[in-house]
This record gives sequence, C-alpha cells and structure tokens, in this order.
Amino acid sequence: MQFGWINGINALAVISLILINVLAAKKGLFGNLRSTHLFVNIFEQIGRYGCMLFMIVPLFAQDWSFGFCSVGEMLLWLGLTILLLAVYVFFWTRKQNGGICVLYGLAIVPVLLFLVNGILLRHYSLIAAALLFGVFHLMIVQENFHFREA
Repeated sequence: MQFGWINGINALAVISLILINVLAAKKGLFGNLRSTHLFVNIFEQIGRYGCMLFMIVPLFAQDWSFGFCSVGEMLLWLGLTILLLAVYVFFWTRKQNGGICVLYGLAIVPVLLFLVNGILLRHYSLIAAALLFGVFHLMIVQENFHFREA
C-alpha cells in the first residue's frame, strides 16, 4: 500500500494526540513540564514537531512517499496506531490519581507511536525525530518528577 505525499491516517493520529492533550488541559489534567535546561526544551520541541510533521508528510523519505512491503505490515501499523492512541487516552484518565507509572506512560506512548510508524513506514527521518523527542521528553519528565519528590 502506498500513500501519496500526505498520509491522511497519520494526520488523524496526530490530530487525535493534539485533541487528547487539549481535552486534558481543559480538565486541568495537563501539567506543563519544562526543563531547567534550555537546550533540553529546545531539542524536545524539535523532536516533537518533527515527529508530527514527518508522520504526515514524507519529507526526506525514500522516494518521498509512504508505503508498506505487505498487507500484514499495513494491518500491524493500523492496529498499533489505534491501540497506542487508546492506551494514551487510558493514561490521561488515570493522571489525577496516578503516580510515576502514569507520567512515564504519558511520555512513552507518543514516542512509541512515532517510532512504530517510522519503522513500519521505513521513514528514517521520523525514526530520528522520535528518538530525539523520546530522549529529551523522558529527561524532562524525570527532572519534573524529582522536583515533586524533593
């Protein structure tokens, strides 16, 4: 299966992530996590927005298109995308009375979504952006959690 220059299903996944965060913010569940180190915040944002862009548009991808080698890969991609979005919603519903596991879950699930999509779509720019986002996002979560404990 080949996508054109825009992957509409992944656009829906990115919009879903954004809507979940907006709804969580409206309910007061959203804590604005920041690092005390400027470069950590900058690289986390570069990774985050890079992931969102590369999920939708195949910039720097081979042949500038998205695609799968088999129908099985496409079904795996679709199933994992839906599952990870559902798990992300689940973690947000547990945020108020959840502990460190919920915070790390909220940090890891979007990274996994981006990484799985990058691997299955063979989009190496998305993989790189997901790794960048993941490393710095987890650093921020860890830093903020330790501030709460102290």
